[in-house]
Amino acid sequence: MKERLTRQSVALALIGGAAICCACTGSADDSSQSGDSGDAEWQLVEDLRLDANVEDFSVVWGIYVGPEGEIVVLEPQDRRVRIYDSAGTLAVTFGRRGEGPGEFQYVGPVFWAADTLVVWDMELARGTYLLTDGTLVRTEAARSFGPEPGAAGPDSTYVRFIPVAVDADGGRIGEALLVVSTGGKSEPGGRPVILGVSRDGQPRVVATPPNDEHRMVVVAGLGNPVPFVFRPRADIATDGSRLLFMTTDQSTLNPTYGLTLVQPTHDTVFSRSYAYPGEPIPDSVMDRGIAEMVPENNLARRFRARARELAPAVYPPSDVTLGLDGTIWVELRRTDSGTPVHVLSETGDPIGSLLLPARSRIHQASMTHVWVTERDQFDLESVVRYRVIRGN
Repeated sequence: MKERLTRQSVALALIGGAAICCACTGSADDSSQSGDSGDAEWQLVEDLRLDANVEDFSVVWGIYVGPEGEIVVLEPQDRRVRIYDSAGTLAVTFGRRGEGPGEFQYVGPVFWAADTLVVWDMELARGTYLLTDGTLVRTEAARSFGPEPGAAGPDSTYVRFIPVAVDADGGRIGEALLVVSTGGKSEPGGRPVILGVSRDGQPRVVATPPNDEHRMVVVAGLGNPVPFVFRPRADIATDGSRLLFMTTDQSTLNPTYGLTLVQPTHDTVFSRSYAYPGEPIPDSVMDRGIAEMVPENNLARRFRARARELAPAVYPPSDVTLGLDGTIWVELRRTDSGTPVHVLSETGDPIGSLLLPARSRIHQASMTHVWVTERDQFDLESVVRYRVIRGN
């Protein structure tokens, strides 16, 4: 999932807390810190490039890899989807702007239901089902659901459900808002949840993100994010079998990022924190970021004072990707020479590290290949697949 709603992703931008509250009965692993990114230094060797100029890409919003190695490229500006085979040959160009069958107002996220590709349109709140040869199968509108018994009251509903994966039983998993009603009145906005919906349409909360007290400054009901604070990430496995959540502690010069991996079956696989090399944020840079938070008005002083209390000491990591094979790829702060990446196993153990080429961003990854977008000097994005050469 990642463009992150990660990435991949729409990358579940709903996740807003420094900890994740999961609907599970199992206990998390110990939260021991680890600064070891694995003994092995890995290398990347380019083996496929879909050049932005040759392919005439506009804006690339996401890359999704299919069960046969297909590469699905989303172009939101043109409201279209391109499907390439594993060798990089263009097989299908599908979609245009509109509201009829095969048309979109917004493309993404994308997920697979067996051999059928589902392109979700968040603007039209519907899914378009198509085969990899471009055959349009059907269009399906989004649904709202009543909550599970005793969840939040008989008048409450789950709305704006955005599926990002189909599990082995044909159920869907994605993000939604829980609108709680009390005495005929609904709370404003709704509460973000990760929702699983069974094949017969029964919803259940898989995880509920808490409020993020460190990322946002709220004054008089108005909120603003604190500069340089990591926005917690979430990623869901393409088969819906695992959910990954990432948070950070940037309060000291010895920062950590935290990873929690859970299963929709209500089990926590692990929950651990890892040290990463923190680059201090210069006072002048933080001062400028805080000064730009809000326009000059009678609330600006209160906003900025609170922001200084919450200001991080170091820069955050860039992103995280849950690999196609269960591996976890943590991108640290980008540099002119590239982006350092920590690679962890499906059980949270560091197994390798590498340097991602400059101006690149991971969309999909596995122990054998990494799929990225790479910006050129004109900010045009090419799609590149790298072969992973693992160290001994």
